[in-house]
Amino acid sequence: MSSIKSLLPPKLSVAEVTGGSKRFASLGEFYSKLPKGPLVEGTRPGFWGRYYSKYIRTSSPMPILHVILGVGLIGYTINYQNHLTSQKQKASLI
Repeated sequence: MSSIKSLLPPKLSVAEVTGGSKRFASLGEFYSKLPKGPLVEGTRPGFWGRYYSKYIRTSSPMPILHVILGVGLIGYTINYQNHLTSQKQKASLI
């Protein structure tokens, strides 16, 4: 039995090993002041904050659809304006 006890290390505290230095004491104070528990995420104000919390944070595929629709609407608007100006030019030639 005594041979097993000699294999186990003695119980030592950090203060005994380091001599209780101020550096470790300040480190212990720092960690004791940190908040405990789950991270509480704040909400962002405005349209983009609501959009982020609804679609981006939840990993929804809807932003991809929104980009596709936005690009389609912009392209349609540009094409429509070009169509109107070309029709005016053709009408003035007649």
